[in-house]
Amino acid sequence: MLKGVSKRFGSHQAVNDISIDLPSGCFLTLLGPSGCGKTTTLRILAGLETADSGQVLIDGEDVTGVPTFRRNIGMVFQALALFPHMTVGENVAFGLAVRGVAKPHATEKVKRALSLVHMQDFTLRRPHQLSGGQQQRVALARTLVYEPRILLLDEPFAALDRKLREAMQVELRDLTRAIGITTIFVTHDQEEALVMSDLVVVMNSGAIEQCGTPLEVYERPNTRFVADFMGFGNILEGAVERVTD
Repeated sequence: MLKGVSKRFGSHQAVNDISIDLPSGCFLTLLGPSGCGKTTTLRILAGLETADSGQVLIDGEDVTGVPTFRRNIGMVFQALALFPHMTVGENVAFGLAVRGVAKPHATEKVKRALSLVHMQDFTLRRPHQLSGGQQQRVALARTLVYEPRILLLDEPFAALDRKLREAMQVELRDLTRAIGITTIFVTHDQEEALVMSDLVVVMNSGAIEQCGTPLEVYERPNTRFVADFMGFGNILEGAVERVTD
């Protein structure tokens, strides 16, 4: 997925020699405080930023120099950017029209995508007639409709209230597992990462502090930073003098 990727903005090292290997169908979360490099990493994967060094691979294919529109990647941002003058159905169909998909085939794909997110009864509504959670579902359907190889999400639930955010977390986790799409999710919310992920990558100052399952990261932090960031209240200094079975 990523091999030795680095990115600098002026004197600031945003991403520092990171490598991530992501199994197909896995839900991975990039977790860390603001400014740790997680969004830059996501943008490099999407082709929205160019790495200074390293490789980006998707399904074994080196796409480091491939433009975004040729990577077949789906991306959902916190700002959903739904077209206000279009209906739900037209918003979801937009990407297919750009790709030249014939209208009869596109109509079926739109129906299928809206059914996946339980929005098939809202096809004729416009974005301002939807709740925040419904708008999130439409944005997700618009991304899934053209069957991307990988799904990237940059803090898509940050603007939602807590109850709705928790409901959307479960919906997204169940949906991505049901369709088997490889997913990379960015958040600074520890609970969100633990609830949704198969793997969690904890980042700090552009580097990876730890990569593991939610249980591994929470119960066996590799570094003091991970322990502190994951919410451990008491950290004691000590030295290992002896190890026994």
